[in-house]
Amino acid sequence: MFDVLVRSGFTADHALRHYHGATEPLHPHDFKVEVIIRGKKLQNKVKYLTDFVVLQRALDAVIKPMDHVNLNNYPPFVRDNPSAENLARFIARELAKCWRERGARLVSVAVWETAQTAARYWL
Repeated sequence: MFDVLVRSGFTADHALRHYHGATEPLHPHDFKVEVIIRGKKLQNKVKYLTDFVVLQRALDAVIKPMDHVNLNNYPPFVRDNPSAENLARFIARELAKCWRERGARLVSVAVWETAQTAARYWL
């Protein structure tokens, strides 16, 4: 079994609604995003699970529209809280729409708010 990981990031503001009974103040994060791809067999003559470059481009295409915006105003977070958990799920679902590789599958997406705190969505 092989795992391939790629990372990227974006900077955005957010404010969690209903946080201890109120909406917290708007504040920024330098979000880091980690994607894990898994598969059993290495592909083609190159012998890799997936092309890092293609996967990185797909991830960056998903997160680029969220860079330097207020996530509370970005669909689908107009209604759902832009928590790390919801961000991870959203990124995973969007990435699954635009990235496919025979013999490999998207396993999880983690969103790090800080160097010490993250949420991971498992597919």
